[in-house]
Amino acid sequence: MSDHTHDVIAIGGGPGGYSLALECARRNLKTALVEERKTLGGTCLNTGCIPSKALLESSEFYARIAHEAKDHGLGVEGINLNLGTMMDRKAAVIKKLGDGISTLMREREVELFHGKAVVSSPGKVSVQSESGMNEISSPRVVLATGSVPASLTHLPFDGERIVDSTDALAFEEVPKRLAVIGAGAVGLELGSIWSRLGAEVTVIEAMGQIVPGTDSQAARVLHRALTEQGMNIIISSMVRTAKISSKKITVEVQNQSESSSESFIEVDKVLVAVGRRNVIDSALSPNVTPALSPDGRFIKVDTDFETSVAGLYAIGDLIGNPMLAHKAEEQALALAAIFAGEPHPPWSGPIPAVVYTMPELAWAGESEESLRASSTPYIKGTFPFAANSRSLAAKSRWGFAKLLSGLEDAKLLGAVIVGPHASELIAEIVSVMAFGGSAEDIALTIHAHPTLSESTREAALSLLGRPLHKT
Repeated sequence: MSDHTHDVIAIGGGPGGYSLALECARRNLKTALVEERKTLGGTCLNTGCIPSKALLESSEFYARIAHEAKDHGLGVEGINLNLGTMMDRKAAVIKKLGDGISTLMREREVELFHGKAVVSSPGKVSVQSESGMNEISSPRVVLATGSVPASLTHLPFDGERIVDSTDALAFEEVPKRLAVIGAGAVGLELGSIWSRLGAEVTVIEAMGQIVPGTDSQAARVLHRALTEQGMNIIISSMVRTAKISSKKITVEVQNQSESSSESFIEVDKVLVAVGRRNVIDSALSPNVTPALSPDGRFIKVDTDFETSVAGLYAIGDLIGNPMLAHKAEEQALALAAIFAGEPHPPWSGPIPAVVYTMPELAWAGESEESLRASSTPYIKGTFPFAANSRSLAAKSRWGFAKLLSGLEDAKLLGAVIVGPHASELIAEIVSVMAFGGSAEDIALTIHAHPTLSESTREAALSLLGRPLHKT
């Protein structure tokens, strides 16, 4: 057992924790980072964002060769899928990024502990590792322990037949029939991967649209596109039971709008993708109890991210929705500035969200539905990717860009993009919104031609009543 004193201790090596450690160390604060895994990067790098994007890239490449090569004048026959090689590529991407984080830790002299952390008392952290117990201390301890896949009580995970997102990123073979419960980002992305690779995929969503909470028009477009690609999507339906036998799983689906309407689907695996739950208690001893939100789901923090326990801070998934890596990273940057006594800008701009399907779906700020619900007057401008030259050249016909603004000043209130590379295109809109900009700011910005980003400008021009390539 040894004792260490630090200026800052971050618990959790995901985007929130490791970003905080790097930024504090850059400011010459003596920093420790504790991570239970043997690798850094948290869920996002190891079992979430990055491996899923690697497999999405590979599976899209496979699907486009199989279905579009002839349209480009390419005769391709006998495509063979080597899933092992695809998984090796995924692992190599993860390792390269993880090694990069570890290198930064060494270069910035962050003291790294791999082990189970417990805040034993305010300012005191016990770390149990393979080599023994370490007791470390700091006046600033930051919880950044993230979240895990949420489960269903009537469909407990078994790691083989009833699986979570982590398991579904590591199948050793393509399942013949896969049911996905939940049509959010995780369910649609993982469903897309295995559908492209040959699985018969059925997605079951309890709400009345896929990607609940996003723009309904965009959700309908994405629904049609994924259906055309071969996915079977059932909305407004719940999975009541799943009977597991040696050869199959029989899933009972209840349509919520028709109480007597039941159907049964036979599959080989079931992926439960109904969201995530944070792990508030994973690093807290019974005598360290920060105040929680009224529903008990999140840790309450003040404007400086401090909990009700003096010297104990929290960021990321622990303190509220949305549970996104880039939100945790941004909070880490703000908290590092606070610890260093530096002025930091107020939280600005909306948090973008993305579904990395084909086409992609990205949005930020308000939607038409949320503006109508709050009785906020608005105007909108849209532009279809089917009329964009770069999109046509790439045979990406699905989708549109939509901008929403105030009725009087055209200040941007929200945006949604469903189409090619929407994840990249949304950044321009978020930047304009962060600085209180308007559709006019986008309309007056020169966009290179031919590019997908011209669709955003065309949507702005449409909103302002002076469309260029649209009647």
